[in-house]
Amino acid sequence: MRRALGRGHGVPESPAVATAPDDSDPFVRQYRYLLRSAPADALENAHREAMLELTAPHRSAVLDAVRTGMASGAHLTVDDTFRLAHLVVFAEKKYPGQFLAACPPEALRALADHVLLAEASFGLLGGYAAWDGAEPPPVDDSAWAGGGFRKEKGALGNGRDQLRVARAQQWLPS
Repeated sequence: MRRALGRGHGVPESPAVATAPDDSDPFVRQYRYLLRSAPADALENAHREAMLELTAPHRSAVLDAVRTGMASGAHLTVDDTFRLAHLVVFAEKKYPGQFLAACPPEALRALADHVLLAEASFGLLGGYAAWDGAEPPPVDDSAWAGGGFRKEKGALGNGRDQLRVARAQQWLPS
């Protein structure tokens, strides 16, 4: 279960933001912007298109980067392009910078080129000129460590009850 959630086998529980790749390449910088700002479904579609266009050695390097940076994808081959695209997007959304840091520069540039040219990426670079290039903090999913059903002292019921109360409170006037 921990592997399916992207934890364990070398991936820290609370990863620090990985070092971003060299921003001297404008295509890689634009690719990073897309990873940070675009919706996951559009990103996944763009990566699916890109994976189909990448050469086998570049797909192999991307797969190795997913395996190294995220300790995931051991069951995939270079021909599992849709699942590989999903893992790349999931990895960068969940742990910003880890996949990018693990990917060799040549493969990263090829992936960036193809993702930027993908039809699914059209119109997603609108705010790029104002982007400062900062990496976002990693997602804190510690509240879900017990599957969302952990009782805390003084809490109402189980995790579902707490979620229902929180949702109801957001709609109540202050």
